[in-house]
Amino acid sequence: MQSIALKLNKKLYYGWIIVAVSALSLFFSAPGQTFSISVFIDAWRTEFGYSSSLMSAGYMVATVASGSLLVIMGKLVDKFGQRVMMITVGIMLALSAFYNSYVMNIGMIFFGFFLLRYFGQGSMTLVPHSLVPQWFEKKRAFAMSIENLGGLLATLSVPALNYWMITNFGWQNAFRFWGVALLVVFVPVAFFTVINRPEDINLQMDGEENGSEKDALEALEKMNRESFMLSEAIRTKEFWFIGLMSIIVPMFSTGVTFHFFEMMALRDVSRDHAAFIIGMLAFPAFFMPFVARMLIDKYQPKYIFLITQIMIMLSMIWLAFFVSGFITAIGFILFYGTAVAIQVVTLNIIWPTYFGRKYIGSIRGAAQVFMVVSTAVGPLPLGLSYDITGSFNVAIYAMMGLVVFAMFMAISIKKPIKTEM
Repeated sequence: MQSIALKLNKKLYYGWIIVAVSALSLFFSAPGQTFSISVFIDAWRTEFGYSSSLMSAGYMVATVASGSLLVIMGKLVDKFGQRVMMITVGIMLALSAFYNSYVMNIGMIFFGFFLLRYFGQGSMTLVPHSLVPQWFEKKRAFAMSIENLGGLLATLSVPALNYWMITNFGWQNAFRFWGVALLVVFVPVAFFTVINRPEDINLQMDGEENGSEKDALEALEKMNRESFMLSEAIRTKEFWFIGLMSIIVPMFSTGVTFHFFEMMALRDVSRDHAAFIIGMLAFPAFFMPFVARMLIDKYQPKYIFLITQIMIMLSMIWLAFFVSGFITAIGFILFYGTAVAIQVVTLNIIWPTYFGRKYIGSIRGAAQVFMVVSTAVGPLPLGLSYDITGSFNVAIYAMMGLVVFAMFMAISIKKPIKTEM
């Protein structure tokens, strides 16, 4: 495999092959993503007669449980490497899909939720997000924005594909399709292409001029000196501040998505228009490779974070006071979607930039708990606000307060310096 990689590298830096495989991993995380599972939930409700509240409660518990255990997956990535774990996770997600094709009661469905969330939404995104930073430093934001297109394509295509398969072949065979596709397509690609680090084959990060074995050893020594272990990272304020800043977007996005049709109905937007508008949330991500090259790769992540927090605050104000029809709703979703897309890329690069590459798996696994828990609880404050006041604005005001705190946290963070032991 290494000899093939070196031959390919003569024509194209092998890191871009890694980016392509990582994008494929994000695409194949789809069976564990909410946009995919929601189609199956609708089919299960019809077949088994379970209530929406029961299914939602089980899904929330499974999501929190899976997110809490991602630290273990991160440590396994650090121990065995991205290649081994990407193959293993791909196989486990395939088995999870096969399991879900045989569920017959609510207990089996809840356990299936956990498997799909842990190996799909969690692990199939954690591993590639810890792999691409091994190959890029100067072009890290650009590379990770390209990688994220795999998830975007899944968001745009998988719900419709699942609906078509369920309608024509049944939900059981739809799950089996994903199991077979993972084993036949994704796992072999990962097996034959993934290399953990450029230094493993005497290459340099970012496609710099190829070095010698000595250069590779020096690069690894530099990585060892600058990399924080998880136990060291959690003793810095940056770990906690970045983690807390990262909860706002998934909390607000999940809450808005969950209640979007009711929210738009209060603002004179029809359900047909609302269904079209919510899909536009992902549209700005198509332009992130250009934004990354012009902006994110050139400036400190803390300043990009501050800009996105300001954009999120303006989005919340827009939603609370100025959305009053189709045009203003489109404006809100595109502006907010831009802020989300920029912050997602910035968040993906700030962990390896601040804490190094060596233990990025365990650090990302711990940090992902912030986001997973926030997605699980995001719909609750908006739902309570609506039930009590008949408006979502009270919860939006409270989230604005969180954004203000996030702005101060963004200003105060800086790249931590590892203390020599």
